[in-house]
Amino acid sequence: MSLRLPESLRRRQPEDPLAELFREEAETERVATLVRLNKALADAIARLKTSTARFHQADAQARDEARRRWRRRHAEAGEALWSVLIQREICGLRHHEAFLREFDVPRSVHLLMGPAATAIDPPDPLPPADAALPPNDRTQRPA
Repeated sequence: MSLRLPESLRRRQPEDPLAELFREEAETERVATLVRLNKALADAIARLKTSTARFHQADAQARDEARRRWRRRHAEAGEALWSVLIQREICGLRHHEAFLREFDVPRSVHLLMGPAATAIDPPDPLPPADAALPPNDRTQRPA
């Protein structure tokens, strides 16, 4: 009778060393793609925030043009978010709540991402928080 180690304790040699190399390369490429998409999302959100500020600063004559630009930026951010969330799923990252908070993704972008980004027009952006205060109270904002 001969003794041998249990299967779980035996060292496993890869059946094909080249297959292991390709698997590692594919994993590295998935992560690199996620990094690129995260940067694109951050840029899209920054452009959206700039467009939001311009929308609120626009006078009545320029408001329609500012709204059109803001909607285009909103759709771009929605498309970028869609791509990132798909890539996160591919990488095995299933929970997105903390990610959305960290990137400060507007709720409307999250709700209207992907194919919905251009299906309907998003509502106009909300005014900044200090715009709701009377002009003389803006410096006395509660902490």
